[in-house]
Parts: sequence; structure tokens; C-alpha cells
Amino acid sequence: MWLAPSSAGFHIALVQLSTRLHRSLKLLRQVTGLQAVTSVATGVADSGLPLDLSPPVHPRCARSLRSVPHAPCAEQWRIHGRSMRRSSRTNSHTCPIGLRCSCVPIHFGDRLVGIAKLVADAAVPHPEFKTAVNLLETITSKVSQELAVTALSEEVRSLQGRVAELQRVHSGQPLQGNRSEPSSAPRTALVDRALAHLQLHYPNKDLSLQDVASALGCNPKYLTTRFTETVGEHMHAYLIHLRVSHACRLLIAGDDSVKSIAHATGFARPGRLASVFRTHVGVSPREYRRIFSNP
Repeated sequence: MWLAPSSAGFHIALVQLSTRLHRSLKLLRQVTGLQAVTSVATGVADSGLPLDLSPPVHPRCARSLRSVPHAPCAEQWRIHGRSMRRSSRTNSHTCPIGLRCSCVPIHFGDRLVGIAKLVADAAVPHPEFKTAVNLLETITSKVSQELAVTALSEEVRSLQGRVAELQRVHSGQPLQGNRSEPSSAPRTALVDRALAHLQLHYPNKDLSLQDVASALGCNPKYLTTRFTETVGEHMHAYLIHLRVSHACRLLIAGDDSVKSIAHATGFARPGRLASVFRTHVGVSPREYRRIFSNP
């Protein structure tokens, strides 16, 4: 199922994906005892360009890599990334420190928008690990398909709303009300505009809900209610997710200090970045750089 990358439906589906996966992967852990981690694109690239995906850190890897002087993850991540952009096939390997790793690609149409990663050591029998990987593939496929259907439905409702407005104009009927959103527009229209604003301004450490609402010309309480209903998380939580994802990319791409990266991604202090980063990623910013930077 295909969605135009510039469409509101695509944007909304992308931000909903992470939240829905988080809920669904709790089932995987309950059934198999194994934990999966995910990475989902936070922005929409121009048509034909790949979306930014930062490699996730699995807790099992983090524990093992603390005692390894040179992490083997950077090169393997590049291999997986190239393969998953071309194919929907799961990529699996056993790394030099003896961990089995399977990366399941998540696609909307022909675009790679995320991955789900499962890791186990030698104590987990191979048949059990394979069963868990199969379940992970089923879960990610189901969530992706559901979101694609939802997004396409929103696109249809949006087109219906525009047609209805044109029909009223042609018939000489006045437009309904004087609100910031036409009554026939889908509820996600305002949220899509909020997402675009957050994507543009998240490096501003002083960005607030009031700022976003003022820029969109709407009531802050109304905006946060619509945002939470549509995205599945509060706007502040999504803002933190944007900032952490950008920090991940900067940590891998160059050798800028953690302090400068904190300021570039909207964190007032390096300590705040370090605290939030460890909570969301599972390791410190410096450890993340050590794991995924080129040796």
C-alpha cells in the first residue's frame, strides 16, 4: 500500500508508528521473554531520498559491549541499512561477540520508515529465537498495514472535505463558521501542521506548546488534545523524541562535543541531554557514539 511522502496521511502514520509498535511489542516480550527495540524515522525526506533512521541500542548489546574495546556494530548497521532499503527481507547475523541479531524492516510502500531489532545470546535456543523473529515480523507487518489503511482513509476524508467546500462556493453558500480549521477537514489536518512546525523549530530550547499554538492560530488546550488523540503521545514527549533522534545522528556523523550537540538539538544543558538520552536510548551519548561511529 503506497502513500505520497508529502501527504498529511503519511506524516501522521509515521508518528503513530512508534507509539503503536511500543504497545504491540509488549506482547512479544510477554509471549517469548525476548525484548525488541525499534527505530522509526522522525522526518519526511524529499521524494526519492531515504528517511533518516538512527540505529537502536538493544539492552542485551549494551551490556555485552561495555567490556568490548571496539564495538562491531557500525559496519553491520550500514550493511543492514543498505539491504533493508532495497528489500523487505529480515536481516540476521551473529556478531563477533556471539550475539544473534535480527533486524526486521518496516516499509510504507517502497520506503523504509523503521526497523525492529531482536537480539539474543547463546542461552536462547535457535528455534525459540526464530519463532520470536517470526512473531516480530507479523507484529510489524500488521501495525504497518493498519496505519497505511488509516492514513489512506484520512486522505480520502480530506479530499471529500475539499470537494464539499468547493461545492458550497459554487452554489453560493457561505463557508461554515470562522474557525481555524474547516468543519469538513479531518481532525488530523491541524496535527499535521503542528508536526511540521515542530520539525522546523525543535532545536529552539525555548519552544513551548503556547508557541506552537500561537503559530497555528489555535487554542493551546484544543491543540494538545487533538495532538495526543491523533499521535498517541503528548506533544512534549514527541518533541523530546525529535531532539534525541537528531542527537543520535549528530553523534554518529561527526566529532562535535556532547555540549555542542545538546545546544544544537534544543537541550539547555548537556546534563539534560545525557539524562534524556539514557532514558530513551539506553546508553549515554558518548557510549552511543562509541558503538556506532566508524572505528
